[in-house]
Amino acid sequence: MRNMYCCKLLAIQTTSCTPNYSCVSEMAMFLRVNTRQINNARLFKFHVDAPLSWLSMTSTALIALAFSAAIGITFLVLGCALFENWWPMFVLFFYFLSPVPTVISRRLSGSLDSSSSALVELCIFFTVGIVISAIGLPIVLARTLVIQWGACGLVLAGNVVVFLTILGYFFVFGNDDLDYSSW
Repeated sequence: MRNMYCCKLLAIQTTSCTPNYSCVSEMAMFLRVNTRQINNARLFKFHVDAPLSWLSMTSTALIALAFSAAIGITFLVLGCALFENWWPMFVLFFYFLSPVPTVISRRLSGSLDSSSSALVELCIFFTVGIVISAIGLPIVLARTLVIQWGACGLVLAGNVVVFLTILGYFFVFGNDDLDYSSW
């Protein structure tokens, strides 16, 4: 039991201990599994005391952003499929167009955090116009009775989730470490 805090689940070890037989056997008693399986699992060693690297934080953020984008697209597809009307799928064009002005602005002006310029303001204006158009399209389709109001609600929910995901992408990956001029 002397290495109780040293041994973690399935041979995850801290930097303060070295793997030894007593550590592995204590872990086997704790998990009630075969010692041979744990000895084989010792090949996979992770240091849990190491600080989270930038790569692991961005990969976690990227997974969360992908999950939320999938939820938003699911709302859009549900709005179309449940009401058997695929006109709201035209909102996808707005999803693809919305980050384009921001990317152009960041590439040509350096960043959005600097002092305001005409290019930055124009790109923000175009982005807001695209987002408002994406929100307005299902409302106009519902007012003209092309789609039902339930479908409009699901598409608007999908719009909110997808546009917040795009905004989150620019918050997470919009720092100065990434160079937009490289592509």
